[in-house]
Amino acid sequence: MTAESDLIILRQAPEIHLKAPGTRRHFTRILQRNLRRALEDVPHRLATAQGRLLLRTAERERALEILPRVFGLSTFSPVVAEVEPELEAIVDGVRRHFTEAVRGRTYAVRCKRQGTKRVSATRIEREAGAALNGPGKVNLDAPDVTVRIDLQEDRAWLFSERRRGAGGLPLGVQGRTLVLLSGGFDSAVAAWYMMRRGTTADFVFCNLGGATHEAMVAAIARRLAGDWAHGTRPRLYVVNFEAVVEDLRANVPGDMWQIVLKRLMYRAAEAVAARSGAEALVTGEALSQVSSQTLSNLQTIDAVATLPVLRPLIGFDKQEITDRARAIGTFELCERVPEFCALSEQPPLVESRTSRIERAEAALDPAILQQAIDAVCERDPLAVDDGPDGVEGEGEGEGIFVDRIPEGATVIDCQPPEAYRRWHWPGAENHPADTLLQAFADWPADREYVLYCQRGSNSAVIAERMQRAGFRARAFRGGLNRLKRQEASPLADPAQG
Repeated sequence: MTAESDLIILRQAPEIHLKAPGTRRHFTRILQRNLRRALEDVPHRLATAQGRLLLRTAERERALEILPRVFGLSTFSPVVAEVEPELEAIVDGVRRHFTEAVRGRTYAVRCKRQGTKRVSATRIEREAGAALNGPGKVNLDAPDVTVRIDLQEDRAWLFSERRRGAGGLPLGVQGRTLVLLSGGFDSAVAAWYMMRRGTTADFVFCNLGGATHEAMVAAIARRLAGDWAHGTRPRLYVVNFEAVVEDLRANVPGDMWQIVLKRLMYRAAEAVAARSGAEALVTGEALSQVSSQTLSNLQTIDAVATLPVLRPLIGFDKQEITDRARAIGTFELCERVPEFCALSEQPPLVESRTSRIERAEAALDPAILQQAIDAVCERDPLAVDDGPDGVEGEGEGEGIFVDRIPEGATVIDCQPPEAYRRWHWPGAENHPADTLLQAFADWPADREYVLYCQRGSNSAVIAERMQRAGFRARAFRGGLNRLKRQEASPLADPAQG
């Protein structure tokens, strides 16, 4: 007798099986909990057998979409059919269900036996394989299709697919971390890797760019929480760093801004960690990827931390990081986020001394940072709209960004004067970002302003400040390089203007 199956065989990551029995049972219980929560909208039954998890559901396609995003699963296989555990029934089931799958292709048959059945796995492989020889051709070394038979005491499962899971450890077996989420590719991927190692992740975002920046980062947190945090409920903590940055700009030399800013962010993150119960901070820094991420600078930045600072991407290159961002679904969201941490066009110090940075930092008012920490806002990422309309609509008025320069707009170039002289948009006025925040208050309020800068970050911050002051101001999305590509066609699409 052959029956269509509603079964999916789930295999735990191999390292779980290497744990001590008590630890293994604990990890398996956590994995089962996470699976039930991931599948809470899919009717299902979950059981265990011989170290595997057996999932039965009438809605297999929905389950198969979710399972690759549950940490702790190595592979999983949708069973095609369940047959009587007798040789004749197995051979008939293989012939019936896999003849078309192997037609014109190479194949192999593999049998795994549990229990005390008298028929040997080798004989099953030989006779089931012979049943397919004709439509397909045997290739035991590198077959196109591998037909698998899992022989139990009371049944045999037939399947061919071994789909890859997320691997790692079940989420929640390794304590709580706090991820410094910036909106860039790196921090989102770092969060994913730490979640894959079993840590429960909350997020802290030090907001430099106002409501638009917050909406973009919240969408990334939602993607991570909704797609990957099954079994936990991450929180997003938002610390308004606008006043902190103004204090920094006014009192610290430009080449130290990035390093001092990171130190201030670590202090804020540790205060949030005390509130959330996190045992470590997580960042997306990769060694030497940018000037502020040299060993010298990382040592200077780490000097303010009392918690461990975990950097899962420390040895990654940018291509590896962006490839992973695509795989986990954060690439498109992160790609839209300007580099708001680019406070100054002046390059940061490549090598810093902690004592020198501490002297520069002494000029800051610690009360400003403390006020930002005291006013931290806690959000539920799953309550955030992560669609494009939600992100764009968070800014005031028409939103912050434009993708073309509207006809008749006053264009403001936020580059330093020497960069402005090398290239600028035709007719653009030069107002460096360092001075523009104070200067725009005296401008005519009846004009439409479009700002641009090297990376699209400073211009977005200033455009939002201008909107709050009642100006019609927006920033060009993507910065200088993208704007140069549009120089030949400056007129706006009316829908964008």
